[in-house]
Amino acid sequence: MLYQADQSYASFLHNQGYAVPNSHKSFKHFTFSSLQLGKTKPIKSGDTYIQLSSDSVSLVVSFYIDKAAEGFIVGLFQNQEVSLFNRDYRANFIVTNVEALPNPFDAFAGNQVVTKSFRTISPMVVARKEEGLDQYLSPTDERYSEFFAINLVDRYRTIEGNESLQIDSTTAQSLVKFKLISDPTKVKKRGFFVKEGKLKDETKVIGYHNFTFEVTAPSKLLEIGFLGGLGKYCAVGCGSVEVWER
Repeated sequence: MLYQADQSYASFLHNQGYAVPNSHKSFKHFTFSSLQLGKTKPIKSGDTYIQLSSDSVSLVVSFYIDKAAEGFIVGLFQNQEVSLFNRDYRANFIVTNVEALPNPFDAFAGNQVVTKSFRTISPMVVARKEEGLDQYLSPTDERYSEFFAINLVDRYRTIEGNESLQIDSTTAQSLVKFKLISDPTKVKKRGFFVKEGKLKDETKVIGYHNFTFEVTAPSKLLEIGFLGGLGKYCAVGCGSVEVWER
C-alpha cells in the first residue's frame, strides 16, 4: 500500500531506513499490533487455521512521522484489500474503518522526563549480541533493561541525526529506565521466522508478550518508541504497545 502511494519513500524504508550515526544499525520507525480477533472457535490439534466467530478483525498501525502526513496515512489504508494466508488457506478482508488515535505525548515538551506504563499488543524483541549472534532476552532477565534502553536511545539518534552524539550503555540506562510491573509468570514467549532480504535465510526470532511495564525517559524518546516501535523487528509487527492505565 505504501509503495503504491509513495514509491520513493517506500523504497527508502525497505532498502535503507533511518540510520544510526556511525553505526550499521537502522530503523524504519513503524510497527503494527497483532491481529485483534475477538472470539474464535477452539483450535484443534493439527489445525493450520483460526475460525473466527465474527467477520471483522482489527489492528493498530503506527508510524513516527510528521503530523502533516497523518491524514495521508489514514487515507492510504481506507478501502484497501488485505489478504492473510499460509500454505493451506487464504482469507481476504476489506479495510472499512480507519481511525487516527490520539498521541499521548502531545502534551509534553520534548526534554521533559515522564513516566508511562505500557502493555504489549505484539511480541517485543530485545536482544544482546554474543559472538555476532542475537541472544534474545525475556523482560524478566536482569539485562533486559540495558538493551531496551540502548535500542530506544539509538532510535532517538536516527531522528536527532547528531553524529557527535555518542551514547554508551551507562548513559543510555541513565536516560531510559525500564521496569516490569506485571506478574513475571504471566509473560508469554513467541518464536517466529523472519527473512531479511531475498537472498538471506530465515532467522528464528524470539519475542515476549502479554506483559505490562513502566518506562521513565524524556518524552521525545518515549514518543519515538511508542509510535515507531520498541525493541527489534518492529517493521514486521513487533514492539507495538498501548498506554496502560493502572
